[in-house]
Amino acid sequence: MEQPLKHPKDCQNMTDIRTAIDRLDQEVIDRWALRFEYIKAAAQFKTDETAVRAPERFAAMLTQRRQWAQEQGLNPDVIEGLYRNLVTHFIEEELKHWQQHKP
Repeated sequence: MEQPLKHPKDCQNMTDIRTAIDRLDQEVIDRWALRFEYIKAAAQFKTDETAVRAPERFAAMLTQRRQWAQEQGLNPDVIEGLYRNLVTHFIEEELKHWQQHKP
């Protein structure tokens, strides 16, 4: 069983820091993979390519992520760029999935 993640202030050395960062990165990637599963599942409810691309939702999502980043003291431009790249890729994958399974 994994030990609880140490708080940054409780880390004793670089090994503690790197171990925690690696665990957090793995959790982030696991969550992105789960997010992608939801995206593929959403394709079944989409009726056309515009619905898949959902430009209004995309813009609103980026605005929300910027706000969340700012609330956490992160650079909103960096977080927006990260999500823009990630979600653009996921949308293209969702479109492929939708095209393969459309009625």
